Amino acid sequence: MYDIITEQQLLKWIHAIQQGEKETFNQLLNVFEKDIIKRLNALRLSIEDKEDIAQVIRYKLYKQALTFDFQKEESFAHCVNVIIKNAKIDYIRKTKSEKYKLHTESLRIDELSSESYSLAERIYDINAPSFEDAMLIESFLLYLFKCKKLTTMEANVVKLTLQGKTKKEISTELNIPVKHIYNAQYQLKKKLNKAEITSALFDN
Repeated sequence: MYDIITEQQLLKWIHAIQQGEKETFNQLLNVFEKDIIKRLNALRLSIEDKEDIAQVIRYKLYKQALTFDFQKEESFAHCVNVIIKNAKIDYIRKTKSEKYKLHTESLRIDELSSESYSLAERIYDINAPSFEDAMLIESFLLYLFKCKKLTTMEANVVKLTLQGKTKKEISTELNIPVKHIYNAQYQLKKKLNKAEITSALFDN
């Protein structure tokens, strides 16, 4: 549904929400609800667990709408993408074994404890990661190189995906056709052979 709703319309709704028109959030949520459910269905979870994660996503979307900074370059749709990924990765972190804990930790976009920071600010930070974040991402990529024999392009796709970028954005940044990004992510899914992780990474 987002394809037929302009970013300008989303911003109008967000502005209304920030002005106290809370009922407008239902219109905003309806734009992304189908995508939320579709992406959660990619996880092998019970209906109850999926609904629990969906509720977390809805709550965070509402908080993000309240704190969205219209001056930042990131679109609200990009914020939604990161919120959904983080909610799914949170679940993965809780259910995976200690063997993979470090690597799932590197997938996570840090959530600062202070309620004064909005998700958009955290997304801004991930585009210029700290030294520690960069090391975690690099460690994860090296692990994949060693264990899964990734190509250079596949590694670049993983790295940009970790930053919350869509297939189209990755295609633009790497200057290769978007169909090659789809193919690379398909190959990555096969090589990783870890359904929970691949579902969380390559569903945008």
